[in-house]
Amino acid sequence: MKSDTTPSPTASATRERILIAARREFADHGLAGARVDRIALASRSSKERLYAYYGDKERLFGAALDHGFRGFVEAVEFTPRDLPGYAMNAFTRLASEKDEHRMLLWAQLQGHSPAIEHSEVMQERVREVEQAQRDGFIDSHWGAADLMTVIFGVLFSWFTTPDLGHPSHRHWDEAEIARRRLVVGEAVRRVVEPRSEL
Repeated sequence: MKSDTTPSPTASATRERILIAARREFADHGLAGARVDRIALASRSSKERLYAYYGDKERLFGAALDHGFRGFVEAVEFTPRDLPGYAMNAFTRLASEKDEHRMLLWAQLQGHSPAIEHSEVMQERVREVEQAQRDGFIDSHWGAADLMTVIFGVLFSWFTTPDLGHPSHRHWDEAEIARRRLVVGEAVRRVVEPRSEL
């Protein structure tokens, strides 16, 4: 017998549609500018259903953010002994999924804290980087948490830096994404590569 707390397949599909529509709306307009009626229309649901599932717009924003973060974590394998490779793959993902990086930027602006499960994922990754440092794969000049912060700074630089005469993100073609991917990889390599002892 199915538990009363287990969502039905129909309810799960509805929630998925709502989260996908919400992510697009929030990515385009932020929390303040997003409209629940547009999310309801895009998800083929109703405002009442959205509020029943998520309570209010701010909690729906958090749910959409966490849904996108989970997709990013599952799509991009974390390789602590090859941080340049990880950074390149993460950049490719963000460049091809504009809603994901825009949601993360909105979350920073809104001061939204990630779900506990995502904080735990990031803490575990910091520990993995620390181990890679002890094993000699990564330079130990910086602490692991600082290093991860720098890497994400490199990743997001293409999306946050003012236009410097290059094509905007909206018009990047595959060749431009590939070029910038290599720049990201090389920048991260120079940061994390173990320094030779003099």
